[in-house]
Amino acid sequence: MLLFLFATGCLLYYYKYVRGDTKASISKNPNYELYTPDRWEIDKDSVTLERLIGQGHFGQVYQGVLKLPDGTLKPCAIKVRTSHATDLLQEASIMKQFRCYHVIQLYGICSRIRPPFVVMELMVNGDLKNYLYRHRQNEINPRSSTLTESDMIQLALDVADGMDYLSDQKFVHRDLAARNCL
Repeated sequence: MLLFLFATGCLLYYYKYVRGDTKASISKNPNYELYTPDRWEIDKDSVTLERLIGQGHFGQVYQGVLKLPDGTLKPCAIKVRTSHATDLLQEASIMKQFRCYHVIQLYGICSRIRPPFVVMELMVNGDLKNYLYRHRQNEINPRSSTLTESDMIQLALDVADGMDYLSDQKFVHRDLAARNCL
């Protein structure tokens, strides 16, 4: 029995004083933090995916409907990312703080299923790049554009307002492009 207590004491001494505290030597990497569900968490049964509206290396975006607690149905966009799901959840966590008319609004997060998905405001006209393409002048009739110069200036002001808001929030978008303006 004395031998067991002596061996245990030696091990404790070794780990505490000789080897040192290993927890203190490990740096905290913010990319390893796990997402914790909060008030933004929504039940997967309150979301209905209707049709695929976008796909790329980031995952898929679906048009769908969100059933609100009062029973109201709200059109929405549902972003699903099968790989690197933690990136999607980190993006959603950042979006929680944004409250600007010219920045996409987050409606909720469904993180308890795999793959997780993010529910956000649906932009019925799609991205700015395709919107401008659909409303451009054609070669046959140069006056065929449905966008006036005033409309184009307003679009630019709206984008600038959204970027100014993000700047005020100390957030850098890093990929401002017409394809990313909704």
